[in-house]
Amino acid sequence: MPILQKLMFFLKTQDEKTFIESMITCFAAPVLRGIKCGALINLSRGGEDLRAAWHAMKDYLSQKLCLEFAEIKTSRRSVILFIYRRELLASRLSEKDSAAFLEHLGYDCSNNFPLGCVENLVTRFEWGIPHEVGIFLGYPLDDVVGFIKNGGRREKISGYWKVYGNEKYALEKFGEYKNAEITAAMKMLEGSLAV
Repeated sequence: MPILQKLMFFLKTQDEKTFIESMITCFAAPVLRGIKCGALINLSRGGEDLRAAWHAMKDYLSQKLCLEFAEIKTSRRSVILFIYRRELLASRLSEKDSAAFLEHLGYDCSNNFPLGCVENLVTRFEWGIPHEVGIFLGYPLDDVVGFIKNGGRREKISGYWKVYGNEKYALEKFGEYKNAEITAAMKMLEGSLAV
């Protein structure tokens, strides 16, 4: 059984707080390692209402993991989070082409940067999944633009995102992200939440 599947099976038996911390530690591992600026995570487990547990521990996890959280959507069945490192996200959103792209879409990132951009992104999720979220997740701009222009079809390859540009770069990143997640999962299954 693959290690991530083993972890998910194990987490079904754990308390809410362990489940939440483990999910974030594993699936935001590339962000924790500084190889990705942000991640989207859906905290859900068999229809359980995890909102109270999430709210009770989000400040603790933010401090412990040096991460920031933006709630995209919360319901009785799930909590969808955008998890990021502020300095990495600020660097990404400051890139000339990314900044111009977001500005063209109506983002005003000049106020309270980069939090103003994150707030704008969260608002856009109210109308569906904004394709520019790829910028916030660290995906190459060529691939974000390619996805939009092609309606999510005709990609060269697919993994953590759909690739329309540099396949070699994407495959390297896919490997780095998967390695970070697997390493985190192995450590958790060995009894350590340290990444």
